[in-house]
Amino acid sequence: MNKSFISKSTIRHSTWILWVLIIAVLSFIPGNHLPEIKWKIISIDALVHFGMYFVLSILLAFAFVFKNKVNLSKLNLYLILVLVGIVFGTFVELVQGSFIYQRYFDLLDILANSIGSLVGMLIVALISRKLV
Repeated sequence: MNKSFISKSTIRHSTWILWVLIIAVLSFIPGNHLPEIKWKIISIDALVHFGMYFVLSILLAFAFVFKNKVNLSKLNLYLILVLVGIVFGTFVELVQGSFIYQRYFDLLDILANSIGSLVGMLIVALISRKLV
């Protein structure tokens, strides 16, 4: 028997867990330690928030949707995973606004997080439909 030391399930789940930790660390850095980047086209902050939660939704989909052993329809699972991204993003903003020096609660960040989660999951849903 040739068993792998680390299972595929462990790898799938460790990627999204690691990404959640990366988001948390970056989100909880005090504001005075962040670089100031100004971009005239779109807020770089909104783009970063969108990107972080876009990637999170894709990692969650690979961990839970493609090995769906839960008794849920794929649509329900997609919605739950988008909701997980939105709730986590809102939680991070609440912590920033309450406990992190020079970081603030921002509804636009929550909006960017939510759109990133939704768009990432929509892309996964569209790609998985084409692959099946």
